[in-house]
Amino acid sequence: MELMSIDKIFHIMKKDSKAIFKNPAVVITIIAIIILPSLYALLNIDACWDPYGNTDNLDFAVVNNDQNATYNNASYNFGDKVIDKLEDNDDFAWDFVDEDDARDGVENGTYYAAIIIPENFSSNLLSINDQNPKQAQLTYLINEKTNPVASRMSNNAVNQIQSKINDEVIQTVNGVAFNQLSVMGQTTPQSSLSQLSYMNSSGVDNYFYSPTEVTKEKINPVDNYGSEVSPFYIVLSIWVGCVISVALIKARYLGESLYKPLELYFGRMGLFLVIGLLQSTVTLIGAFWLGIEVSDPGLFIGCVYLITIAFMVLIYSLLSLFGNGGKALAIIMLVLQISTTNGIYPVYVMNDFFQALNPYLPMTYAIGLLRNALLGVYWPTFFTGVYAMIAMIIATLLVTIIIKEKFDNVANKFEQALKDSGLF
Repeated sequence: MELMSIDKIFHIMKKDSKAIFKNPAVVITIIAIIILPSLYALLNIDACWDPYGNTDNLDFAVVNNDQNATYNNASYNFGDKVIDKLEDNDDFAWDFVDEDDARDGVENGTYYAAIIIPENFSSNLLSINDQNPKQAQLTYLINEKTNPVASRMSNNAVNQIQSKINDEVIQTVNGVAFNQLSVMGQTTPQSSLSQLSYMNSSGVDNYFYSPTEVTKEKINPVDNYGSEVSPFYIVLSIWVGCVISVALIKARYLGESLYKPLELYFGRMGLFLVIGLLQSTVTLIGAFWLGIEVSDPGLFIGCVYLITIAFMVLIYSLLSLFGNGGKALAIIMLVLQISTTNGIYPVYVMNDFFQALNPYLPMTYAIGLLRNALLGVYWPTFFTGVYAMIAMIIATLLVTIIIKEKFDNVANKFEQALKDSGLF
């Protein structure tokens, strides 16, 4: 392996910087390369910011066919109660229609979903005193081909409506039940009545409504979904930015016969690293502007730059070593990492192949590193991510230094063969 000249490496970097500013078309292209990856991250984060908080534009049909029912000498219509509550509810764009319009609307996409309250709804809800109590049924219509996320959101709406109905029924039935208990209590011994007198009626009511209560304790609480997914989208945008860079900028250098392969490699690397760091700077500015949660701004900025350097060194080295084949490898790795690196879905819900692949992919450690910097630091996993990025940089440089000169002739012949085909 021949010794490199540091002067020649810096000479290449200087010529690259001059070449950019001499040509307005190059300046415009470089600016586009710098901005595009940040848009990918920021637009996705903004779109995911609070999807369940913006459901008021989702059209949801409600049909009330319920008939009055009598319970304890009083008339009830729980269907009307549901309608009254939904009229004051802004969670969805409720549309109160008849059953035919609701079914047609869900079928043709006018409504994302519909709820139909049947005629026997109240009578079944109040059948608690019958020998065979009946469970009330709601008909929930959903056209799942309309939109996969909207169908999940409408599921939440149905759960809310069911909860509101249960509250109404429990209040009604409990009132009657406790009246019956008080009548029974008149025949109980005095000692039993004295014990009942110490019972808090509201407490008893709460007990029968919900005998158990769950206290939710959040570790590293996050206020919005956009901040939760931001580590994934920021890391993904860094990788995409590196791929865009190597796709549009050549690793080869005019007059490269004057330089050794490693001089060319390190000389042109400077341009790619500067572009990658500028891409990340734009993404960081956008992330702070969006207001994503940042546990430690200093760590966040440092981690983004470290990840950028690690990814760019790896992807640029693939390009330098393999030419168009390196670009293809970077894209294949991108496709594999989108669903395999624990970014959105837990890796353990994936099949065995993806679970086995997960520990060997760069984005696995980059996403974990950013999660710590953004949403709360747990130092052992934080340093695991840092060490993984540093190890990737060192390993990539070492492998490239070892095989670059030997592999260059093979890579050049492969590139020439592609050019000669007239397709690449």
